[in-house]
Amino acid sequence: MRTPARPTTATEHHGAVVDDAVELFEGVYSSHDINIGRAVEDGFTYRYRAVGDDEVLIATSAVAAHRWGRINPGRQYVLAWATGPGMVLDPDRRDPIRMQPHVPVMYPAGREFRFDAAPAVQHVIRFDGAFLESLGAAVRADLPGPLDMRSTADPAALPPLRRTIASAATTLWDPSADAAARSLQQRRVAQAVLEAFDVTPPSGLAAAGRGSVRVAQEWIAANAHRPLTTADVCRATGLSARGLQAAFHRAGASSPMQFLRDVRLHRVRAALTEGDPASTTVAEVARTWGFAHLGRFAGTYAAAFGERPSATLQRPAERWRGQRPSSAPTASTTT
Repeated sequence: MRTPARPTTATEHHGAVVDDAVELFEGVYSSHDINIGRAVEDGFTYRYRAVGDDEVLIATSAVAAHRWGRINPGRQYVLAWATGPGMVLDPDRRDPIRMQPHVPVMYPAGREFRFDAAPAVQHVIRFDGAFLESLGAAVRADLPGPLDMRSTADPAALPPLRRTIASAATTLWDPSADAAARSLQQRRVAQAVLEAFDVTPPSGLAAAGRGSVRVAQEWIAANAHRPLTTADVCRATGLSARGLQAAFHRAGASSPMQFLRDVRLHRVRAALTEGDPASTTVAEVARTWGFAHLGRFAGTYAAAFGERPSATLQRPAERWRGQRPSSAPTASTTT
C-alpha cells in the first residue's frame, strides 16, 4: 500500500509590513533573495493562503507591490498562473517565460531561477517530485525519473486542464475534506497536468546506472500482465523483501504492489477505451490484467478515473483516444 500522506495543513497570512512579507515568501519559496519594491497607490498589503499535504499543495497569494528575486523549487514541480500581466520567469535568460493572465505555466524545475513580477494575484499548485514522477511513470508504464515538462502548454490542452482544476478546487481547498476524496482529486489534477505539460521521453529498457527502485519498476512494468507478488519482484532484483520496501521508501515512491496496480489500471483503461462494446467485456479485460475480484476492481477503477469501467467502454473511442486518465476535478494555488 502507498505510504500514508502526512495530515493536511492549512496556513493563512496577511498584513501590511514589507519585512514580514519578505520573510514569509522567502520561507515559502526556499529563497534568501526576494525583494519588494514600490507599492500600488493604495499602499502595501500582502496575503497568502495554502492548503495541502506532502504530495500536493495549492496556494494563492497577492502582493500589492512590484517584487523580484530568486525561487528554488527544490524537488517540486509547480504549476502557476496569475490574474494580471507583468510576471516573468527567467527574465535573465534568452527565452524568458512571460506569464499571460489566467494561462497556467510550469515553473522551471530542478534549478533555481529568477522572477520579476508586477502587482497581481497568483495561484500555484505544488507537486512533490517523487509523487508526480511515480504517477507519470505509471501512466506511461515506464520508469520513474525527472520529468521533462514544457513551460507552456498547447492551447488545446488548457480547457480540460482548467475544468479539472475548477472541479477539484472545492475539495482541495477544504482542510477537513475526506482523505480519500482529497487523494482522488490530487491524482486527477496531477494527471491533467501531465497530460498538458509532460514531454518526458521513454527511458529505454537498457538505461545504465539505474538504482534498485528503477530496476524493480522497469521489471514490474514489463511483466504487469503476469501474476506477480512481492517475492517475484525480490527474485528479479536480488533484494530481500525488507530491502525492496526500504529502497522504495527511501526513493519516496509508491510501494511495488501499488506501482503494479497503477500500471495495470492504466492498461485496463487503454484497453476499454479502444475496445468495441459489442465484443469486449469489462470482466475479460480486468481478468487479463490481474483483477480477479470484479466488484472490488470496479470500485478501485472508479476511484482512480471518476467513472465506472463500463462507462469507459461505452464511450466512443475517438473521444478518448490518446488521453491519460485524468477526467476529473483539481485545484488551484498561488505564489
